[in-house]
Amino acid sequence: MIGAVLVALQLAATTPSVLSVRAGESESIVPLVETNLGAAISIERLAPLVPLSISDLGNGRFAVNVAGVDMELRDQLPFATINGQFVPLAAAPFVVDGHLHVPFEVVAELLPRVASDRLRYIPGRAELRFTGVPAASSVALLPAAGVTGKRAAPTRPGTRTRKRRIVVDAGHGGPDTGMHGPIGGKWTIYEKNITLAVAQKLDTALRARGMSVTMTRTRDTLITLGDQGKIANEAHGDVFVSIHVNAANLAWHKPAEARGYETYFLAEAKTEDAKRVERMENESVHFETGSSSEKDDPLTLITMDMAQNEHLRESSDLAEIIQRRLGAVEEGPSRGVKQAGFMVLVRAYMPAVLVEIGFGTNAEEARFISNPVRQRAIANAIANGVNEYLDNYERRLGSTTP
Repeated sequence: MIGAVLVALQLAATTPSVLSVRAGESESIVPLVETNLGAAISIERLAPLVPLSISDLGNGRFAVNVAGVDMELRDQLPFATINGQFVPLAAAPFVVDGHLHVPFEVVAELLPRVASDRLRYIPGRAELRFTGVPAASSVALLPAAGVTGKRAAPTRPGTRTRKRRIVVDAGHGGPDTGMHGPIGGKWTIYEKNITLAVAQKLDTALRARGMSVTMTRTRDTLITLGDQGKIANEAHGDVFVSIHVNAANLAWHKPAEARGYETYFLAEAKTEDAKRVERMENESVHFETGSSSEKDDPLTLITMDMAQNEHLRESSDLAEIIQRRLGAVEEGPSRGVKQAGFMVLVRAYMPAVLVEIGFGTNAEEARFISNPVRQRAIANAIANGVNEYLDNYERRLGSTTP
């Protein structure tokens, strides 16, 4: 991150107002756009002299190939994936009138470094020179008259353009049974079974409200904590909801009497009880023997933190609404909205919450959350909460759309 900032500062001191793009004897002059974080460039203006393709993946994500270099960029998030590697940026890409703009450092520093045999930036001439083999570009170019030299406000979707997609996660599974209870009971429930039953009913409730649903699991199997977020991202989810069952600390005074429901969003745990729940739900990692998700190297952790911060406020709002909706159907007391560092939420780059629907260690609540009728009521409450949150979110975007 420090390196990216230093590069940005160096570029800021020498950033031109236009970029010369050269390939052989051909030259194109591309104006730069001034922003409060430095210069930016409409990436598609590199074509046709530089081979280029841009694909809109939805949900603010773009796949870009420049001279054979694969990049994935996200609107308003200051990082890129370049040839599979996370790279922090000093400023975020943004979209204006449907056109993707990137910080000037991408074309002046990052791309020439990755593709040094094809691209070269010459600071003294403010020139990006392509020396590779030309190829067809698949983008629609902006007309020169359309560039004003000033940054317009990023475009925001004021109306719904596609079906809402919700990613539903049934906590635990397979060898990881989660909690079991109730304390002192002659019968036993296992968290993995309760969460799957509620998640399946939530799937039905969301579809009944016209939404698309992706389930992280539909049977008794273990999905690794890192892969759950990966599933959510690949599905281009609008919201991620993870269902869990709480368990009392046996060291508590009268632990069998602990009751209530609570909803969490991802942030540093502030209370001892939140830390207890965080530890309990993160213990699933001990059942994992392998994962297809990326390793948590320092750069990856920085990038994940930036992506999650983008949705911190939205996740908090979603948690508040779901917690309130649950109050209409739950028999136990509300334990409120809380925050903790759940691994299941870390890689879900969207508003994400974890719902503890009750204490399975309490006999009365264990019966409640095991009852299919009560499970359906819980699922409907969560679905109503998700629907209300997305309605509010779209209204906010619509009210700020230029």
